[in-house]
Amino acid sequence: MYNSRIKSIVLCGLCIALIAVGAAIQLPLGPIPFTLQTFMLTFVLLILTPAEALACVGGYLVLGAVGLPVFAGFKGGIGALLGPTGGFLLGFFLAAGVVSLIRILIERRLTGMKAFVALDLLLVVVINLVTYAMGTWWFTVATGTTVIAALVACVIPFLLPDIVKAVAALVCAQPVRVALGRAKWTRPATEPDAESTF
Repeated sequence: MYNSRIKSIVLCGLCIALIAVGAAIQLPLGPIPFTLQTFMLTFVLLILTPAEALACVGGYLVLGAVGLPVFAGFKGGIGALLGPTGGFLLGFFLAAGVVSLIRILIERRLTGMKAFVALDLLLVVVINLVTYAMGTWWFTVATGTTVIAALVACVIPFLLPDIVKAVAALVCAQPVRVALGRAKWTRPATEPDAESTF
């Protein structure tokens, strides 16, 4: 149990670093930069347990809120969270919560790799929809623009790149799960999961 907890803490730390690195790799595209942040977010939410996922994303946001330059453009501080793009960051945590809830409710009932891949596809869609919704809503609040204008600025230019990133994250997550011993499709659905708690 102790070793499992240490492993979880280390894994969460590494995943926080991955999200920060993804945010640092960016290409300016209007008010919302193109980054690998959502790729990293999707990847870590697929490989972490629900408790780890919430701790990881929450830890990332706290580090950024206290001023560490872990957000896109090497930004940090409360201002970044309350600015026009802050809704996407807050959407990360909301997405982590929704994904965690879905996994808790559904995952134990699944058997076979196809069922788990189907669940992952659902989770990938949920991550993007929740992030888009929260980010767009907050952008309209912060800038006073209409929903249509916010969608044009914040969502439409990123749809195709985000689909590519989501598929890449889904593909990358599978072998990592196997390496971590978290490939649940290889175990009976009724078998207790030693990694289910943080």
